[in-house]
Amino acid sequence: MEDATKQDALEQSIAALVEPLATPLGVEVVAVEVRGQKGRRLVRITADALDLDAEAGPDIDGLAHLSRKVGKALDEHDPIAGGYTLEVTSPGADRPLRRPRDFARNVGREVRLVPHEDGPTLDAPSGVVVDVTETELTLETDGAEVVVPLTDIDHATVVLPW
Repeated sequence: MEDATKQDALEQSIAALVEPLATPLGVEVVAVEVRGQKGRRLVRITADALDLDAEAGPDIDGLAHLSRKVGKALDEHDPIAGGYTLEVTSPGADRPLRRPRDFARNVGREVRLVPHEDGPTLDAPSGVVVDVTETELTLETDGAEVVVPLTDIDHATVVLPW
């Protein structure tokens, strides 16, 4: 458990370092992952557009710029013992939706909900995102709107058209 706590602290430390670099570039840090063993670690920063438009996304030049800034900051602050490989990427189409912003970015799209393992059964396991607040998700399913508390959802995925 101690290793997991150290891992979480390292990821939070890196996120705190990276987030102020991302915002001026019009992107937000969606996730920070550190994997592997000391000396051979992979630091993966996942960034997405601040714009909630589902079609907006960070461009390759923006990610490259962020990567250079993050690399420099990590070298200066040195939060990672030993060598590492830095990867700055955008989220894929099949990424899990967890935060209200993730759902807001996908208004008008069909999503499939995954409840918490020990949580209640969801009345609407899928539907088109109509609205989202900080606490609730509204889906249209079978012509009716259903409100689902976000606390009941572990994550959701966009139903891809192919």
